Amino acid sequence: MKRTAWIVIAAVGWIIAAGIVARPWITLRHVRPITVKGYAEQEVTSDSASLTAVVMATGPTAAEAYQGAGRALTRCRDVIAEALGARATMVELGTTVEDVPKVNEQGKKMNEVDYYIAHRRLRVDSSDVQSMERLGRALNDLNAEGIRVNVVGPDFFISNAALEQVKLNLIKAATEDAHVRAQTMAQGSGARVGRLVSARQGVFQITKRNSSETSDYGIYDTETIQKIVRVTVTLEYEVAR
Repeated sequence: MKRTAWIVIAAVGWIIAAGIVARPWITLRHVRPITVKGYAEQEVTSDSASLTAVVMATGPTAAEAYQGAGRALTRCRDVIAEALGARATMVELGTTVEDVPKVNEQGKKMNEVDYYIAHRRLRVDSSDVQSMERLGRALNDLNAEGIRVNVVGPDFFISNAALEQVKLNLIKAATEDAHVRAQTMAQGSGARVGRLVSARQGVFQITKRNSSETSDYGIYDTETIQKIVRVTVTLEYEVAR
């Protein structure tokens, strides 16, 4: 009987000890961090723009093709000056002249030159984004005058200084949004938000208005003057009872 009593007492002791050990584990489960995401966006206006006008001319000789492209480029400069005046910066880029061989009746290229093609390129930069948008259309209209011009752009940008300030504002707003979400989740379960455990910032998405496009590497829309800058942050908070 005595031996049986000691066995019972020992078993009860093990059960009590197990309960004591288990309690901290249960408590720890309650303070595991919660993960929340915060979101913020801001509309911004581009403050700079650029475009490239590529003119093309042909001629029986390389010199005549080059000169014809030069006349077309001069006409482009006149249109740019009329649209922007001193608000434009113009830089002439590379020039190419290539020969086009004659083709025989069978469609095979011959060793004789038929004519030459010259391409000349002019880049335009300006902070007058509205005028740059109109300039792109005006330069394209030169094709109606028989001037062969291809306009690349305009592309619209946000200066680095302005964009960095927008990014800082958005990170702050997204973090505040995440904290509010964390408080709502914690209060709904009768808990409270503790200290911040970790924070991760997502990539910035600079998109057109009303666009849901995203990319793991971020997006930078250059087609529109008005853009939306978005960012998401992920925060982890401790939760206490």
